[in-house]
Amino acid sequence: MNNMHNKTRLAATLFAVFCPSLLAATTNIIEPPMVDVPAGEFRMGGGKPYMSNEAEDPEALPIHSVRVPAFKMGKYEVTVKEFRQFVQATGYKVPDQCRHEPGPRWFPGATAGTYDRNALTDNDFQPAVCIGWPAAMAYAKWLSAETGKNYRLASEAEWEYAARAGSVSVYPLGEDVNKVCTNANISDRTAEFAALSRFGASYHGFMGGIAACDDGAGFASVVGLYQPNAWGLYDMIGNVAEWTQDCWNETHQNAPGDGSARLSVACDKRVLRGGSWHWRNISASSRGGMPVDFIGSIEGFRLALSPDSAVDAEPAPSSIAFERELKAAQDAERSKRQQRLAFPAAPQGLTLSAASGNGLHLSWKANQEVGITGYHVYRSEALNGVMTRIASDMKGLSFIDQTAPARKHSYAVVAVNRDVFSGFSEQVHSPDTTLALPGRIEAEDFNQTAGATVGTIQPNEDTAEPASGLNLTGPTGITKGSWTEYRIKVPRVGSYRLQLRYAGQRDSQGLALQLNGKPLATQALVSTGGYRNWKTLDSSVLQLPAGEHLLRMEALDDGWKLNWLRLY
Repeated sequence: MNNMHNKTRLAATLFAVFCPSLLAATTNIIEPPMVDVPAGEFRMGGGKPYMSNEAEDPEALPIHSVRVPAFKMGKYEVTVKEFRQFVQATGYKVPDQCRHEPGPRWFPGATAGTYDRNALTDNDFQPAVCIGWPAAMAYAKWLSAETGKNYRLASEAEWEYAARAGSVSVYPLGEDVNKVCTNANISDRTAEFAALSRFGASYHGFMGGIAACDDGAGFASVVGLYQPNAWGLYDMIGNVAEWTQDCWNETHQNAPGDGSARLSVACDKRVLRGGSWHWRNISASSRGGMPVDFIGSIEGFRLALSPDSAVDAEPAPSSIAFERELKAAQDAERSKRQQRLAFPAAPQGLTLSAASGNGLHLSWKANQEVGITGYHVYRSEALNGVMTRIASDMKGLSFIDQTAPARKHSYAVVAVNRDVFSGFSEQVHSPDTTLALPGRIEAEDFNQTAGATVGTIQPNEDTAEPASGLNLTGPTGITKGSWTEYRIKVPRVGSYRLQLRYAGQRDSQGLALQLNGKPLATQALVSTGGYRNWKTLDSSVLQLPAGEHLLRMEALDDGWKLNWLRLY
């Protein structure tokens, strides 16, 4: 009996090795269409960091030469349809909690959802998300076993080499982020509309805003809808961020020069490449890293294949059938986009004045385009903060806000037609505020800023503070060189102690304070152990004159966030 069993296993193994295409066809396994990536050498790294004033991205340095052997790369990101066959064949336990339901402050936390049942996926030919790095690896291992081929994730170096496709420009088709929409699904006009209309989320005041173009997709798109790069690879920039083999390292220092993955024994974070529909100006050299157990709706993957044997070089008949189905899905999506009305122009002439009582009165000019059905009104919680809709489908040309926050904030109006609404009008701002001392100054209560981003402290993030407060933040903490200005009223001349509540990813140079344009104090900040670990720091004693003054805070470094400061 054992002898018969061994013969059966041997026959199955030989069949998989010598007839992989027939095996795949027999079991209806979809193999991904692959593209031949030629061997070559390139300069890896460089480029500006996302939302930073640094000349070069320190995470993408040093720029170094890498020689990459020939390999195959997935023409598209792995789709829901492909991933489902793996789950059904193996019973793999997919994650059932995912960050996939945006709110006014984007993704607050994980909720119930899977790769094929989440708020942002409605098509079998969208990329598979809400899976995590382990599931991507398990899929590659399963497909390799089923086909006899060596499917795997690409190394970080292979990924960048394939994305660049011989180019040295920031993006595959040039240097201008506002022209990326022809070959990438990024945060743009449709992304802003989709996020606002479905979830009340906005890119205004969030991680760099949107590109001034329109790619037609609000969230992850059906794969392969945009122009490929020079080597025939689709969606290498945008759509979803792609897991690679590599362990996360803060820089390219000591990175291998042979195109292999950078691995280590302790590897709790893996590298993601390519950006997504959720980000604006991610380039071929931009890097990111996430914990291996992170399950989100903007992270997916594509496969690579090492041509180690004749088996690996064989074309897969199932790929041809898959692309026929994919084309039908692409045609349907293009038709839907073509039938959508164009975005109307933003309203003009928005003004703000005091209303009777405590309200603020907004008025604007009528949009003269045919088909305008009304107007929505938006307000930010703080200057440069996220916009939230406070009035919908207004038929008139004015609105009175009776619930305005005390801090300085902004308003905008959009024009609405049958299908979509415009971008924001020119914003108007409420009057400056004056903050009385002694007391606490919330970081977001500024009157003027350059480069500051207002973020949210999530529930249970800072247990010593009220849930869902605001803070100053950015993609790598507060942006170096950014500044905020506060109008303060000092009741008496004298000594005031400075206190800060902050979170720090690393030790940093911290901040500098000026009073009426003159240096007042500097404060270095030590790491608190991460952006979700908050600490109150008792700083120096400052001498302040009585009266109203302009207090300016400048970030001398990134790597930290600020909740509040106190002068008492």
